[in-house]
Amino acid sequence: MKKLQAAFTMVELIFVIVVLGILAAVALPKLTGSIEDAYISKAQSHVSVIRSGLQNERSKSILKGEGAVYPELHTDPLFKNVIEGGVESGTKGGEWEYDDSTKEYIFHTGPHRIYFEYNKSVGTFTCDRENTSPQTLCDRFQ
Repeated sequence: MKKLQAAFTMVELIFVIVVLGILAAVALPKLTGSIEDAYISKAQSHVSVIRSGLQNERSKSILKGEGAVYPELHTDPLFKNVIEGGVESGTKGGEWEYDDSTKEYIFHTGPHRIYFEYNKSVGTFTCDRENTSPQTLCDRFQ
């Protein structure tokens, strides 16, 4: 006498594959947005530390008797004079890049680039609305 083997039918397998496909189609766009938000949060943290470091370096120059002087921002590695150790350059999501031709610092979020300008004379590190697209990203760096 032959034993019957339990198995899934083709209809059941197709049904499971369709359900998994629907779940993936719903979840992936939400996950992508979450990753970009995480990168933007990382950039906000870095910008805050950079601005604080610029003020700290200015205060040091005043205490040394050199006057209220803001530092040059190092470009290799980036910001190493205001962030301990600086950050490595790169063009992937979550990484900074320095554009020597425009003298701007660029943060990559994956699909977008956020451009920052440093004005050494007044010590500002601000988001460049003209080059950043969408411009509303700059609103997160006030």
